[in-house]
Amino acid sequence: MDKEIFYNSIADDFDSIMNMYDTNRRIEVIFDDFLGSENLKDKRLLDAGCGTGLFTKKALEREANVTSIDIAPKLVELTKKKNPATNAIEASVLNLPFDDNTFDYVISSDVIEHTPNPYDATKELIRVLKPGGKICITVPNRSFWYFSVVIANFLKIRDYQGFENWVHFKEFRKFLIQNNIQIETYKGIHLFPFVFSFLNPILYKLDRITDKRLGILMVNIAAHGTKKTKTP
Repeated sequence: MDKEIFYNSIADDFDSIMNMYDTNRRIEVIFDDFLGSENLKDKRLLDAGCGTGLFTKKALEREANVTSIDIAPKLVELTKKKNPATNAIEASVLNLPFDDNTFDYVISSDVIEHTPNPYDATKELIRVLKPGGKICITVPNRSFWYFSVVIANFLKIRDYQGFENWVHFKEFRKFLIQNNIQIETYKGIHLFPFVFSFLNPILYKLDRITDKRLGILMVNIAAHGTKKTKTP
């Protein structure tokens, strides 16, 4: 199966496939930790890789003017059905159908790794962000826990056929800076994988203590930055 088609094939089961502890944790990081003090009312916000619209829903609750995009037509349809107020569009994060400097905010949570090139996808997200605008990205961290994916795939424990191009903790931070992003917060999420639900309360407490100091060892990277105004 073509990897792009795969995402459309799992759309009907998308929410059940997702780990909701992880999803809710990423929503909390983006909308509370990163954007908690921001007034999003009437601001143009791009939810890049919207899935079934859970991040879009949160942005609409904050009264943002939301555009939601995903490569899978069924996911776009589901997002629009759940969130009629959003402008939902089928599009790839590698080729966004928007002009430069369009959005006040760009959020993308665990999406760029599902493309052939997460760095090219990030460049596109930065391109459509206005100077002075805020970008929030989460992405799995290749620096430590990637071995678990390799083992799971080798043992055929999971049936996943999409891209899994995780990025390295230090390399991704350097990349953002090189591409005109002033880092506001850069940290980790999940000190260990969220496999056993009874351990999630412990995991949450550890995250709050170690997210910056041990970020390089954590499962996910969470980045929050501002697009700088380039000087002539």
